[in-house]
Amino acid sequence: MPPAPQPTPPRALAFACGGVLLFALWAMTRSWDASILDRYEFRQLQTALSAWWLAHEGWQLAYLTPLFGPPWSVPMEFPFYQILVATLHQATGLPLEQSGRFVSIAMLLAGLPALHDLLRLTELPASRRWIVLACVLSAPVYLFYARTFMIETTALCFAVWFLALLRRALAQPGWPWIALTTIAATLAGLAKITTFLVFGLPALALVAAAWVKPAAARSRILLASLLPALVALGISWWWIQHGDAVKDSNPFTGFLAARELRAWNFGALGLRFDWSFWLRLQETVVSHNLSEGALAIALLCAPFASARCRRTAGAAGLGFVSGPLVFANLYHIHDYYYAANALLLLGAAGLMVASAWDNPRLPRGANWLALGIFLACQANAFYRGYYSHHRNPAPPPPALAATIRDTVPADGVVLIYGADWNPLLPYYAQRRALMVPGEREHETAVLETILDRLPPRQIAAMVVHGDRLRPQSGFIAERAARFGLSPTAAARGEREDLYLPAGTAGPLLPGPEPSPFPADLSDEQMEEAARDLFTPAPHTVRSRYGISLAAREDRPIINAHAPAEFHFRPGSGARTMHIVAGLAEAAYRPESPARTDGITVEIVAVTATHAVQLHERQLDPANRPADRGPQTFTVHIPPGFTGELVLRIGPGPAMNPTNDWAYVAEVRVR
Repeated sequence: MPPAPQPTPPRALAFACGGVLLFALWAMTRSWDASILDRYEFRQLQTALSAWWLAHEGWQLAYLTPLFGPPWSVPMEFPFYQILVATLHQATGLPLEQSGRFVSIAMLLAGLPALHDLLRLTELPASRRWIVLACVLSAPVYLFYARTFMIETTALCFAVWFLALLRRALAQPGWPWIALTTIAATLAGLAKITTFLVFGLPALALVAAAWVKPAAARSRILLASLLPALVALGISWWWIQHGDAVKDSNPFTGFLAARELRAWNFGALGLRFDWSFWLRLQETVVSHNLSEGALAIALLCAPFASARCRRTAGAAGLGFVSGPLVFANLYHIHDYYYAANALLLLGAAGLMVASAWDNPRLPRGANWLALGIFLACQANAFYRGYYSHHRNPAPPPPALAATIRDTVPADGVVLIYGADWNPLLPYYAQRRALMVPGEREHETAVLETILDRLPPRQIAAMVVHGDRLRPQSGFIAERAARFGLSPTAAARGEREDLYLPAGTAGPLLPGPEPSPFPADLSDEQMEEAARDLFTPAPHTVRSRYGISLAAREDRPIINAHAPAEFHFRPGSGARTMHIVAGLAEAAYRPESPARTDGITVEIVAVTATHAVQLHERQLDPANRPADRGPQTFTVHIPPGFTGELVLRIGPGPAMNPTNDWAYVAEVRVR
């Protein structure tokens, strides 16, 4: 009879879990100094904007998010995270974006002691509970989103502490534990109600387990469970009502009231019965939460786990599924929402590995092998998914924001048309904005009611964004005259024009800095590409990620990952510019771990004094089949034009360069 395996000493597991922690810290601090324009930058920018104004204007209940005019507030979540970030930024001088990343990482780690304490209910030794923590830290969704400027890990930290304190309050139903549970529940509900509600089913499971115990003090259990829930939900409801009242005070922000977002938050009932919903959930889980290999390891360990641990894992699994079942649309669209419930799924999987660890039926070394494979599969999922954002660094802040900061007074307001309520320019310009949301630019009476609340002449600049409004010279001239601005753009960005008071000169914005062709593209290859693809050859190529010569269907192409530019000098008498370009099929395949959200193809005529957009088109082949394959563009050149023509390939309206594998197959200027 073989000897029983020796139990693993706690020190060995401490070293192993410490190694996972070090790897997690390494992963979460990648691209530390990059901009926050990497993924879901809209949400990051909105949070960063509130934190910036908190740091510079101080705290108020209707905290500042100055995008729509007075009262300059659009309260969403209670700003615990933004207050922490602003405080760290002011106290240490750490840049705001790095302060946001530090707080987000710190809050994820601050929830781990609560999880370790919560796992006491499984009766596992303390050292085996470290295995569960290591598995949770391996989730790609935490390795990436814990270093973003978002509230997710703060809300998660409060929710995990609520659950851990509830366990203690149910076990020892005295006032101190009940009070602490109530505080944690209230913090979680205010920080993000959708995260707090995900922990509702696990909380009910704790209450049910306490209720059925022999000689349970059921009156105390009722008090310990109902008081935190009622107080937290009541205060959260009050905060939502307060936020809606503030939003209703501005005619441009009522669409963001909670009552208007119900359909967006919950989704249609039929979505839950749509096969594509479950397919997307499965893709997101295996790509960003629990990889296929790690799931297989957990299932193989499950028969060797204790019944108590299997029941606990089942309750955690139900809590995980409750997130997308309740908030179907949010989870269907946003992968960062899984930061709320991934802990429950990874906790359940890790619990199977930890509970089976000392099972004598397992061969010697099988436990270490299982843990090693689990973690390796998770690291691979992170590398093939979110790590692409570190391989392809986030774009820098738009140069137009610096122009606004240099030309608009600190107390000035920037009127912005055509950008909906994207906080990109207001955040980086560090100026209050009055953004006209949606396509409401002709609702001038509504705008005037907001302007009446401003001091005279406080509109100091106007930005017109996008190809829908930029060509409307009549609209621009009328709006410029209304605010005493020049009808001629003082500066141009990639997709927007800046108008300043008459007589104010602004710089013409440069494109990306020139970069040489990659070393593997020889002069002979460039000559071949120029001969086969271009007439005339481009005199300058600018590319953030470099270009390369390739072939598509036996014809040469130039791979040019967005953003990229090709500069041409047309010959005398040239009348048209003919372009064939597109996106590689691999960039938008449904099975790809990360898909492109589209690119922008733009042709700009540049002279010594100004730049004029001749054509712009967005390609979104993932959602529009007509945009798949090579796309042909023919642009007419203004008569008598002398200057250069620039073919710009941009990363699309969301400025997200992930998998923007563009190519150019032909450019002819004749």
